[in-house]
Amino acid sequence: MTKKNRRRLMERKIVESFLMGRGFNATCKLLGVGRNRVSHIRERAREYGYLDGRKAIPPYPEALFPDPKDGRCIKRSETDEQLQKYKQWITERLESGWHPVTILEELCVSVGRSSFYRFLHRHNLVEVGENARRRIIPEIIHTPGEALIVDWGKLRDVLNPETGKKRTLWMFLGVMGYSRYLIVQLVWSNDVPTTLSSLEEMMKELGGVPTRITSDNAKCFALKACKYEPLLNPAYERFASHYGTQIECLPPRSPELKGKVERMMPFVRRLYEAHGDQWYGIEESQRYINKKIVIANERIHATTRTKPIDLFLEKETMALKPLPAVAYEVEQFHEGKIRQDGHIRFDNKYYSVEEKYTGKRAVVIANSKQVSIYHEGKLVEVHDRITSSYKSKSTKPCHMKPWERELENDSYYRERAAKIGPYVEEVIINLLIKGNGFIDTRKIWGILSLDKKYSFLKINDTCKKALSINSYSYRTILNLLELGGETFEQKECERRKSNDMSLKFVRPIKEYQQLLN
Repeated sequence: MTKKNRRRLMERKIVESFLMGRGFNATCKLLGVGRNRVSHIRERAREYGYLDGRKAIPPYPEALFPDPKDGRCIKRSETDEQLQKYKQWITERLESGWHPVTILEELCVSVGRSSFYRFLHRHNLVEVGENARRRIIPEIIHTPGEALIVDWGKLRDVLNPETGKKRTLWMFLGVMGYSRYLIVQLVWSNDVPTTLSSLEEMMKELGGVPTRITSDNAKCFALKACKYEPLLNPAYERFASHYGTQIECLPPRSPELKGKVERMMPFVRRLYEAHGDQWYGIEESQRYINKKIVIANERIHATTRTKPIDLFLEKETMALKPLPAVAYEVEQFHEGKIRQDGHIRFDNKYYSVEEKYTGKRAVVIANSKQVSIYHEGKLVEVHDRITSSYKSKSTKPCHMKPWERELENDSYYRERAAKIGPYVEEVIINLLIKGNGFIDTRKIWGILSLDKKYSFLKINDTCKKALSINSYSYRTILNLLELGGETFEQKECERRKSNDMSLKFVRPIKEYQQLLN
């Protein structure tokens, strides 16, 4: 009953109470109405002649008195004058089923929401188009084996026995559209691998594959929601392709289109709330829920008037597609940006792509053996997955720059050393043979960079001296270059002499020896 009808009914009861001979106080007490309101209705009844018999009370549900004027219709403002120009435009759209908020957003003038709704009340436009705006949801009928409707939902925080801490427990629900057969999977997270694993377990329990899987637009199903054609998650697409089923991601903000599974959310929560304050791990919780779901599937459904388990076994099992011979390997999903060096990071490892994709977004889908890289839905590269803890990068030769390929086979170092001199090349070859990786590579770069300060001839002669003493160190070659052909002993003597000359006030060593003796 609307507010207006409740007000009219109370007015009728008050007037009838006075006509029956009840007093003022008795009427207030009997109807539970305030004295001011009863007094106001009594005065209006006398004014219209109901109490003195001049006028008979009209039959129900006619109103005894005209409806009072809304106070908002009296007070005008500048906003009202602005909207008055668009009154016809607003009325036409209300009649066609537009929502008032949508009309407000499309207005050419900037008006607050409260002011706009006051304008609608002043001009009796609130109820205009209400029937047109009311959404009529047709009954969604599925054929046997047509659709598996799934959805994610939070259950509650439970105690994780492994860690001893509370953790959010998620429920993944699946309902067969025809029979209403219910399946519930309890998990710790709702990421892509968990979603695909849960779907696979549902397929195994059903014993077959439905024609399509219906869901909302969660990230595990669709990367971008759309009313007409959503951008599906590649990992989810590959899963559906493996099982030979179709994907249906419903339009955004349309929960009524999957009401068969939405209604089960509070039902499952109520089942689990029977635990009270007791906390359970995921295994105990799953066993408890399975017992309750078995009972629920054996009860007569209010819509089908049949037990879901009976309807599923009799009609849906035969309509399901057979399961594939090979089980699906759950893949990992990652979205990231390709680095400036032409690699994308996944699982703390780096995988190369062509140079033209540098700086662009890409999607990585990986299983235990391979890593596939996609850009805008197109497969651009496939790598063997790195499983070794000592290797962190996978770079294909075709993705290397020319100088990187030369560095890979050591030809760059040898060619550059040969330009300086044969003895330099021999030193570099010896360092490469040692094979100490990045440590010796740094030494090689240091030796080759000496040409910035010294001539090729001087570097080559110095490397000849280093080879004579079997030393291939960058530090040795640099010291020899700085000495200019002198020996270490000669340089050390000069250094000592210079130190003796700088210490003028120090006694000779012979005097200290005499004192000691």
